[in-house]
Amino acid sequence: MESRLKTQIIAVVGASGSGKSTVVAQLIADSELPISVVQVDHYYRELSHLTLDERDRVNFDHPDAIEFERLCEDLKTLRRGESIRAPIYDFTVHNRSRDTQRVEATDFVIVEGILALADSEAAALVDKVVFIDTSLAICLARRIARDVSDRGRSEESVRDFWETRAAPMFSEYVAPWKAKADLVVSGEDDPSVTHNQLTSWLRK
Repeated sequence: MESRLKTQIIAVVGASGSGKSTVVAQLIADSELPISVVQVDHYYRELSHLTLDERDRVNFDHPDAIEFERLCEDLKTLRRGESIRAPIYDFTVHNRSRDTQRVEATDFVIVEGILALADSEAAALVDKVVFIDTSLAICLARRIARDVSDRGRSEESVRDFWETRAAPMFSEYVAPWKAKADLVVSGEDDPSVTHNQLTSWLRK
């Protein structure tokens, strides 16, 4: 029997450190809307064939780092009204975990990640685009704080990643979506303001 669920796939994009994850987490916690989340970062490719040092040199801000084939299949499954087992990525070792996470098909499926729209097939599956607009200086400061605290990296290495990979890849693959987005919200506003704006937009 065909599912009667009318799933809308909504991409939430912006620079690393723009506040995407915070916005989506608050949306899940405070909204009564039926929402599930697919985090694109967890679709980084399996890298067990590489040493830890070799993995550390991979450009994780380039679309080639994402297994878009699996992401697209999972999005199609969710659109059919079926749940998926999404991968889990361990950022401390730059590799995919053996564990998976269940994601339910709901009215709204949020696809959250810097590179969510960097693949043409994935972008074609998206119904609406939300762009989180935050100055790159603030994004860098947030990324340093997160990666040093949560991922055990030095500030020097984070800055190097930012200057040689994150910022150039953002300019090429993410920034152009601001002009095409269905909704642009500030990642610098009080989170409650952004939350109310996004919730009102979704209800419409």
